[in-house]
Amino acid sequence: MNPLTEPQSKASVNLHDYRRAFLYKDLRSLRFTSFVFAMLQKPWLVKALTGLSGWAIRTGMPVTALMRNTIFPVFCAGETISQALATIDRLERYNVGAVLDYVSEAECTPEAFKRNSRIIADNIRTLAEKNPGSSVSVKLTGLESPDFLSRINLADTDSLNVADRRRYDDFIDRVDTICFAGARHGITVYIDAEDRCMQDLFDRTVEMMMARYNRGTAIVYNTVQMYLRDRLEYLQRVIAESSLAGYYPGLKLVRGAYVEKERERAASKGIQCPVHDSKTATDKSFDAGLGLCLSNSDRVFTCVASHNERSTLLAVQLIDVHGIGDHYRKVKFSQLYGMSDNITFNLAARGYNASKYLPYGEVKKAIPYLIRRAEENSSISGQLPKELICLRSEIARRKRQQNSVISDRS
Repeated sequence: MNPLTEPQSKASVNLHDYRRAFLYKDLRSLRFTSFVFAMLQKPWLVKALTGLSGWAIRTGMPVTALMRNTIFPVFCAGETISQALATIDRLERYNVGAVLDYVSEAECTPEAFKRNSRIIADNIRTLAEKNPGSSVSVKLTGLESPDFLSRINLADTDSLNVADRRRYDDFIDRVDTICFAGARHGITVYIDAEDRCMQDLFDRTVEMMMARYNRGTAIVYNTVQMYLRDRLEYLQRVIAESSLAGYYPGLKLVRGAYVEKERERAASKGIQCPVHDSKTATDKSFDAGLGLCLSNSDRVFTCVASHNERSTLLAVQLIDVHGIGDHYRKVKFSQLYGMSDNITFNLAARGYNASKYLPYGEVKKAIPYLIRRAEENSSISGQLPKELICLRSEIARRKRQQNSVISDRS
């Protein structure tokens, strides 16, 4: 029997077992991660890093060395697919899966869009051969320009002019190439959510793909940002319509990552902000969405992509309440690489389907992603204080253990 997955009551899931959470990290790695998080706790430093990186991207000045030696190894799985696969292998030793994400946010050309779709499809084939339990994540703005996607968000695609229609069809073809590869090779495809001004188009696109490929199971998942006021209504609609259409919806629930951006856009346009007014309202929305999805587990496949311990334990409770015996297939949990190891590894140890979201790619192309992680963690209400508590607790425990060994030998 694998000692990492000894049988225990589901109610015994302990998200504060830091020893188990950090088994995959040596003491040096723990100290380095703690150091990076401590630096991110300084808002002035994050602001300076953000400004420097933005300037470097615009001017072409190199910042890769700075990033490569600080936050990149904490939040990314490597610069090459071989490095990412090595990280996946390491996680699999602890029964933790992977959601591989090829990061290429800094490019916005037709050639880059084609290349990105080809790379993602190739990654799916590679994972099917080497790590068949893995998944991929797809950012649609890596397959087409955000400006174009925003412009046609609410458009009737049948009435687009010839040039826009051709461009839209090419975009759909790129998405379909990836989803087809996922269905053919049995690799789950998570489509990311982004700005609200593109989300209607994203919803239609992903629903189209789910209707094509989610026939016996869920291959394609839509990401639902529950901080948006309309998402509970969206979930209800998709669940009802998918039942009539005969496909299984894949729904990845997240709280949302673009709060300030959404509020600034709404204020500039003089419209109601699409985001809930408070974190409490967002929490209620997330938990209500969780309850809706898990109460319909006969048809709905759910990914709980949360760093919130209370919501995670609620999902575990609801799995028992609704008697979801095949929860490993129907309910997945996922957290960002470099964060919330106490959730991911302790869930995996108790037999839940837990994974890490693994971005990889050239450092310069990952800069926008890294800046988002830095800014999110530097906020007062961010995840950083909790991460530091976990890391420092485990570092202290290992020091005590070392001292105890030394004392016994003497």
